[in-house]
Amino acid sequence: MEEPRPRVPRAVLVLAVLYVVLAAAIGLWPRHVDSGLGVEAWPLTTTIADVLSVPASRVVDGAEVLANTLFFVPVGAVVAVALPRASVLLAVAAGLAIAVVIELVQGLGPLDRTASLLDVVADVAGAVLGFGAVRAASSGSPAARAAVAMLAAVVLVVLGVLLAGLVIPGD
Repeated sequence: MEEPRPRVPRAVLVLAVLYVVLAAAIGLWPRHVDSGLGVEAWPLTTTIADVLSVPASRVVDGAEVLANTLFFVPVGAVVAVALPRASVLLAVAAGLAIAVVIELVQGLGPLDRTASLLDVVADVAGAVLGFGAVRAASSGSPAARAAVAMLAAVVLVVLGVLLAGLVIPGD
């Protein structure tokens, strides 16, 4: 007799749908999401630039790659929670599919956006990180759970900044 498939918690489904809407809004927004935020002039940005002896624009470029990575953590997390028997390859495939669609629309569509292979790589890395974080947390280790909680907090901050970029007028 076949073992019944575990049901996906309703909260996971709701969060997945909200994430898809958010990903579409951020990924397909007609301008760069951070264009109205003045990130290059933020004290944190200028401090990091000064410490590294690089222009603030380079710090922003690096932060954008990191933001892309963190933005895709939920993709892998949803795969791991919704499909407990899934391989990390499914998280890779999901992250890759979503990233490629977004980058194709950004590159070919009438948006003031830039398609980037680096974004795709960062997105897939985020999906793998999310998948691995959920699997590590499910091991029951208090340290793993704490690390996942910190990762979730950072992801929420990044999502907050990206959402702010949607509502603050751009250049």
